[in-house]
Amino acid sequence: MQPHILTIPDDSVYEQLVQLAAAAGLHIADNGLVSKPVQHATIPPDISKLTHEEKLAILKRGGDGRSIPDPLAWQREERQERPMPFRS
Repeated sequence: MQPHILTIPDDSVYEQLVQLAAAAGLHIADNGLVSKPVQHATIPPDISKLTHEEKLAILKRGGDGRSIPDPLAWQREERQERPMPFRS
C-alpha cells in the first residue's frame, strides 16, 4: 500500500477525520501517523502431529488449509503412499 500525505485545511476538518478514522478502527498517533491495531491470530493446531484420518476429516469439514504450515510438504507426504507416474 502506498503512503499518503493529507493536507487538512482547519481544525474542524481534522476533528471529522479523527472521528472517521476511529469509526474505521484506525488510530491516529500524536505524530499524525495513522495505524490499524494488530489483530492477534489464533494459533492453529500443529498439523504434523495429526493422523492421516484427522487430516482428511479437517478437509472434509471444509478446511481451507491455513492451519497447514507448509502445504507443499504436506502434499508430498500424503502422495508418498501411492505410486505416481514417472516417480522413481
